[in-house]
Parts: sequence; structure tokens; C-alpha cells
Amino acid sequence: MSDERKLKLGDSFEIDGESWVWVHIIPGLEVKLRSEHAPDRHLIMSVDEFLLQAGTAQRDRSVSLRPDGDAWPTDVCDMEAHLLEAFTGRPMDPLASASRAQYDPALTTQNARVDAKLLELKGTSLGRARSTFHLLWKTYQQDGAAGLNARMHRKGEQRLSISRADARLVTIIDRFLDRQTDKSTSSKRRCAVLVRRELETTYPGDPLCEIKARTLQGYINERAAGRYSFDKATTRRNTDNSPKRQYYSGAAYQLGERCEIDSTKLDVLVWDENSEFRPTLTVLLDVASRVPLAWAIHADSPGGFDHALLLARAVIGRKAVPGSGAATLAGSATLPSDLMKQVNPYLTDDSLALPWIFPRSITIDGGADFRSRTFRDACSAYGIHRELAPSRTPTVKPHVERNFGTLSTDFAAWLAGFVGNSVAHRAAKDDPTLTLDSLRLILDSWITNIYLNRPHRGLKSTSSPGRIFTPNQMYTELFAVGPGVPVPFGVEEYLALLPTERRMIGRAGIELHNRRYDSSHLEDLRNRSLTGAEPGSAKARKFPVSFDPYNANAVWVRHPETGVWIECWDIALREKTAPMVAEIDMKLLARYPDAAIDDPDRRREWIDHVESRERGDKRKRTQHKREQQRLKVEAQREPGPSTTTPIPLRQWAKPVDISTIDWTSPDIDLAQAEELDS
Repeated sequence: MSDERKLKLGDSFEIDGESWVWVHIIPGLEVKLRSEHAPDRHLIMSVDEFLLQAGTAQRDRSVSLRPDGDAWPTDVCDMEAHLLEAFTGRPMDPLASASRAQYDPALTTQNARVDAKLLELKGTSLGRARSTFHLLWKTYQQDGAAGLNARMHRKGEQRLSISRADARLVTIIDRFLDRQTDKSTSSKRRCAVLVRRELETTYPGDPLCEIKARTLQGYINERAAGRYSFDKATTRRNTDNSPKRQYYSGAAYQLGERCEIDSTKLDVLVWDENSEFRPTLTVLLDVASRVPLAWAIHADSPGGFDHALLLARAVIGRKAVPGSGAATLAGSATLPSDLMKQVNPYLTDDSLALPWIFPRSITIDGGADFRSRTFRDACSAYGIHRELAPSRTPTVKPHVERNFGTLSTDFAAWLAGFVGNSVAHRAAKDDPTLTLDSLRLILDSWITNIYLNRPHRGLKSTSSPGRIFTPNQMYTELFAVGPGVPVPFGVEEYLALLPTERRMIGRAGIELHNRRYDSSHLEDLRNRSLTGAEPGSAKARKFPVSFDPYNANAVWVRHPETGVWIECWDIALREKTAPMVAEIDMKLLARYPDAAIDDPDRRREWIDHVESRERGDKRKRTQHKREQQRLKVEAQREPGPSTTTPIPLRQWAKPVDISTIDWTSPDIDLAQAEELDS
């Protein structure tokens, strides 16, 4: 664009027959003009209107209108003063009353003043050639001190070398890098060889095939940036899963409006009597409040039946295990427990201090367990919409995926047996000390005491974006706006989903899966049967006992006369009161005047509880190992000498010379051939 068409501060324009001077601009908003005939008159208009009146030219973008610091550099200010003195005669000293004689426009010509200035600056850091000096003056006329700064302090604009490459070469490089996404990671040299071979095959004899190896390698490096073509294959595939479009938040503003469910291997190694393994964790998460509606830890891969039980626990609520350290609803000062119990009558003071949310929509992936008929029917029975995420797109349910990362870094990393998220992070020797049951109890304690009462960076208010809130605080406010609609889901529906086994109820309780369960409400059912017959008789019938296969802390028995379900707890659990969640005085916005902080006392209490569990499980594991070693040694022990008395052989059974036998002796009984055949 020619200099005549460029707009500059100080230019004059004629608007409605009056001349105005451009004196100020707020980029993108408005400009300020001053009247040439009346300096005290100003005109303010929008940038769009100004461009319609004065043209559409723009300043060169390479020239910054503002200094990097408080003022322009000293050499720029000095050069500005020298230019003004040489071309206009304005003295450099602001206190001088007149120009110096060699720079007085009335006595000298412009060429003479320029010659004098070049002679004055010669040998200094500001010394320039005549052509350069004139170029600086022209730049100053166009862009002022900003233009001088841009020319005297050039900042090399980085330019990708690939911009100079042939488009055919770029196409071939991109083709090979795209193919590398799902393949094993190879070297850059191999990629360069394949690209060159493709060039020679596609364009034989073309000068493009003679590209230097170093130049080709530079092009490959630039096109591979951000694709991780030569890094870890897992990182490359995960990056490729990101959508090739503008991101959307996928946020929800009502409880249960959007929920996400997924399963993953927990980064903790646990043990049982048979093996050591990493359990599978399943979490159902609410997006609006970041509250986990329900969770379950499985010894193996869960199925549709397991997810149906998980959904049932989310809808009806769950009691806290005595002695587990998990907070109860009666001890929470943050949750609106009274209103929650009105909406869901199956919640009691002994329930987990977990916000109750009814899921209206659940986002699932393409796993066979989530697409199973059992889970589908469970969702359809209560009007829950299932939203299937596209294949290989974990970004559709990013909140539960990120929650797994939080569980790994803030929960699993504190446990004995932590193995990290890859083989490279594992210790030299794995020594798991926790059992599966202890891990379940510790997770209940961590979620109710730590996670729900800790500030979450994803929970912000639009009116105060600098504040972050806890899941419990966000739930309390959202619950006041829309608590959800109660559903006809009771204990009968929940227990109907559980498997059953028939057992007799003795004086010591119920024996099931090597555990003993008991309750004070079983007194009139002990040593009885449904038919009234004696327990040991053939007519005796055992009671059906309902149990949760992934929560062995309690079982349920239905009274045959009253129809009341009796909850029986494992008698091995420590009989002590679960610690209550510390009261929180903060509330959202007006109700929470101070920002939420992480409570170190609550975390310290939870860590002490974890260490206590680890010590108990470690003793059990040590005893188990010693017993297994003893049995192994006894099985491999060699048998000692026999202590039995040898049987004496008859004297005629000893081998003798056949020629010495008296065949006519009556002691020898000879059998005929016919007798032998018979």
C-alpha cells in the first residue's frame, strides 16, 4: 500500500466540510479528532465510522504503538531530537530560546543542516550514513517514535522454513506423519528416507528430489510439531483423539442434568488369598457439581449387572460403614440434610455425607458393559437418558476422565501399594499391603471427608470468576434452585437387583462367603426355618440372604412375617463411631464470604486412618505369607526312613540252584497243564 493511503496519527481529514486532525485512538473502540480551526473542539467517533469517513488503510502491524517499558529507549529519544533539529531546526535543549546557528532554517539549507548533523554524530553510537539518516526521518514522519524504535531495534520475526517449501513436498510429509498416528514410533531418519523415496517415485527427475537431507529434516521437524510423531505412541494417539474443531465446555447448570460414567484400573496393587491385582474403579459423576453420585471398586472387570447396582446406590443412597471413618449425613454442616431427607425419604442420619442427585442423563462410552441390556433396562425403568459417546472420543466425557487423574494423584498416591500409571513409574518390588475391603472403606472416607470439602478449580461463579468452591458448596446452592424430582425407587427395588443365597440364621449370625453377619433384629429368626421345622431336618428351609457382590460389609434378610428388611453388618468391622465431617462456615457468594481452603486437619485425620488400615492389612498379609511358606516347605520335605518291621520272606522263596531241587519230595506240589489252562 502506498504511503499516501496510510493513516497516521496527526493526519488531517475533512468531515462535513470541516478539517479535523487525528490525535488519539482506543484500538477497536473509538478515535478522537481535534478541529484545526478551533483547538478546543474535539470529535469522538467509533472506529468503523472513522474508517468510512477517512478510508480503510491501517498502520503497519510490525510497528508497536506502545513502548515495551515505561518509555522509549534512550537512543530512540536522542535520535528523535537529532532528526527534529536537522530537518526542522527545533533545538535539542528544551530550555533553549533559539536554534543553533548551523541548524537555523532561516540561515541554512536542509542539506547543510543534515551535513552538520552527520558530522556531529560521526564516531558516536548514533552515527549513520546519509541515506540511512534520511530513511529514519521518513520513518519518523510516518510512525513517529514507534517507527524509529522498530527500525533501530529490529526484532527478527520468526518465520517457519516450511513456508518456503514446495507444496508437493509438504503434502507428502503430512501424508506420512498422518499414517504414523496408530503405528509404533520410528525415527526421524526413517521418515526422511520414506519421504525421499516417495518423491523419487512420484516426481522422477524433478529437482525437488535433490533436496538436501538437512533441509528435508527441518521441514519434517516443523510439520511434526504438536503431532508427537516421534514421541510416545500413547501420547500421539491421545492427542489425535482431540476434536479437530473449536472446543465447547459441555457445562451443566442443574443437578443431574449431565452425568458421566466410566471405569479404569486404579493405580494401587491389592491382594487377597489367591493373587495380587489392580482393582477396577467405576465412578458416576455429576458435571454441574462435580459430585460422584456413586462409585464401586471391583476385583475384575464389571458388567452390566454391576453398573445397575451402582445406579441403584446412586438413586437410593448408601449407609456409612461403622468404623470406616467416612462422614455421615448427620455430621455434615454444609449439606442441606433436612431437605435432602424430604426429597429422598430413604436417606437417614447414618447415610454417607454424600450429596443426593438423581441422574437425568448419563454419558457412556462404547463398552459392552455400558451398552448391555441390563444397564439399559435399569436406566429406562426410571426415565434416565443414556447418551452414547462417539468411538475413541474421551473428550466427550472429560470430567470423569479428569476425576480419575485426581483420584490417582490425591488418593492412590497416599496408599501403600501405589504403582503409578505406567510400568516406568513402578517400584523395583511391589509389596501390596491393602485388601480390597480396606481399599473400599478408605475410598469412602476420602471422598466424604476430603474430596467433597476441598476447592475444585472447575467450580466457579460467573459473578466472581476468581473464586473457586467445593463440590458440597456448589451442590448446596444448586439444590436450593432445583433439588430434583423424587422417584419411586425404594428398598424393595434396590434389593431386588441383588443376588441371593440361602443360609440358616444361627446364634452366631449368618455365615456367608467366609464372613459372619449379625444384627439385633434377628433374635426371632435364629435357628428357625421358613416352614417351622427343625434346622437339621429335611423339611427345613434356609432364608434367602441378599448381598452386594462388591460391598461385603453388609447383607439383607427379609422378615417372613413382617416383610421388613433387616440389615446385617459384618461383625469383623471395628465397632466405633465414624468421625464426623468438620463443619464448614463458608457458603457460596453471600453465604460463603471467604474463599474455600483445603482443611489440613481433615486430611491429617484421613491419612492417620489410612495408615491404621495399612498396618492391620500388613499384619494379615505377613501371617498369610508365613502360612503359605510353611505349607510349601512341608509339601517339599523328603520322606524319612520307614519305621515298620520288614516282613520275613519264606525260605523256599529265595533263589536257589534248580539242579539241587528234589522233585520227588512231598513238599513240592506239581500242577498239571490242564489245571493251569483252567
